[in-house]
Amino acid sequence: MNNDHEMIAPDSIDEKTAPRTRRSTLYLLQDIAAVPDDLHEALNLKYQEEHNFMIQEVGIGPVRGLLYTGVIGGGRPPEWVEAVHRLTAARPSVENRTAAGALLVPAEGKVFAITYGMGHLLLDPSHVTPGFGFGFALRTLKPDAVRQVTHSMMDARGRTDRNSAAQDQHIRAFAIEEYGEVVSRLAGKIGEISLTLNKGRKQSVQIAGTDALKIHLGTAPKELLSDLAEINRIATKASPAPAFDVIARVRPLKSDDSRRAELDRRLDELLGDPSLGSIALTAPTACLDEAESAASHWVKIGPRRESVHDLDLDHVLAKTQSLREGKRLTALTKGHIQLCRDETGQEIASAKIPAHKWLAAEVALGTSRFFYHEGRWYEVGDRHLESIREQVRELLAASAGGSLINWTSDLKDEEAYNKAAAGASGFVCMDRKLITTEQHPRGFESCDLFGRENELIHVKRAESTAPLNHLFAQGRVSADALRLDSSARQKFLKKVRERDPGHPVKDDFMPKKVIYAISLKSGKPLTVDNLFTFAQVSLLQAASALRVVGIDVTVVNIPTVSP
Repeated sequence: MNNDHEMIAPDSIDEKTAPRTRRSTLYLLQDIAAVPDDLHEALNLKYQEEHNFMIQEVGIGPVRGLLYTGVIGGGRPPEWVEAVHRLTAARPSVENRTAAGALLVPAEGKVFAITYGMGHLLLDPSHVTPGFGFGFALRTLKPDAVRQVTHSMMDARGRTDRNSAAQDQHIRAFAIEEYGEVVSRLAGKIGEISLTLNKGRKQSVQIAGTDALKIHLGTAPKELLSDLAEINRIATKASPAPAFDVIARVRPLKSDDSRRAELDRRLDELLGDPSLGSIALTAPTACLDEAESAASHWVKIGPRRESVHDLDLDHVLAKTQSLREGKRLTALTKGHIQLCRDETGQEIASAKIPAHKWLAAEVALGTSRFFYHEGRWYEVGDRHLESIREQVRELLAASAGGSLINWTSDLKDEEAYNKAAAGASGFVCMDRKLITTEQHPRGFESCDLFGRENELIHVKRAESTAPLNHLFAQGRVSADALRLDSSARQKFLKKVRERDPGHPVKDDFMPKKVIYAISLKSGKPLTVDNLFTFAQVSLLQAASALRVVGIDVTVVNIPTVSP
């Protein structure tokens, strides 16, 4: 055994003064045998080769582990020194030095990694178990003591939101979309579990979970190993709290799911021809913080690595479109993207994250739709279909508080119907009366019909999902504008009173009810059985967003009849 791998014993520690726990970043490693000789496979050995990092076999009580430590960037000035020199002729005498450490601990037949400083850079990402910390958080967080949620829409817009609260909140307060959205990070206070951090404490402590788990762990070998045993027990045997059911059930397809091969093939096709579906580029959850301040990226797709300032999807597709069918997704899986704080790529800010984890894509397979997010496939639709239908049934069954006329064959379009409905029911016809504001310079349509009880009624004659999606979006945009923009409300009230001076709307009007009125061109009644599945998903997302701000939502069917 050479010097780089010599076994060392811990120095003597004053147990009376040492802290009992320390906030740590914990990973669970995969595809690694829990024996010292195989632990090296989980490390990014580039730092040993290029920065003289040291690997040492160490003892953690009775367990033999591996410690990987060193300093990155010693002796190298930061990139901004040259910028300062060009501007001022002064050359600051400074250098970047970043310490990093990773301790690999075999326990419970598995391998855990505790990282220090920039230690996450020292792990081979392919051996990091996805969602380990998140799964633990689902099983231990108190549902009414959540502080932060990171969630992404299951569409190709690549939108990721991180919502934080200064005080404990119930998970329901974060308004997570039940359908079409995946949660990737949770932070908050944990309940009663048998960990060192809970012993002797009256107050709950906080954890955060993604792939990694940020948690206080015991600082003495015995306590640390006990903590790892308890964490492993909870992660493998416990069930998520019922309040997290909506989040827990939107999980990735299992590795042995027979559909994955076909989904990968479809994604490979998309990488060659993006017009075949929906695809976008989005920063993985693991580096969201660093992505906001990144000045450049190292991109390696294929044999060459290059520095890219403004990374976008076109840059990635330019690489994959030149490859043969069946080789594109593989090239992204083998390649990587890495964030840098400076424009020259000297100051590394993230690990080398496999390039395929930067993709968001949507693919149809049979009657289901699947979303690709951070290298994993999620099924959208079938698993939640009955729950979706139940909530849509409730919307359809709710009273709209007013009556709409039937859609007769002599009413050739929506304009004709809205005029007829206004005359018959005493509504104000607002169809095509756009309201322009600073936020909406091209104008938005407040509603098609304005009811006597201040209902905002949006009307649509539909034969496909697309126009219904537009209808639901129109309702959200209108309500938000009228609720938040005083100039929009003033212009809206002026138009209402110009068209109906006797309408009872008051100066302090705020939207309180939105009605989606839908007529199917097929002539069939509007039910969950003949309303398009993904229109149902869009409807529930719109209803959820409106209800969060106190606006009631109902859906009514406009029957089609002969005159």
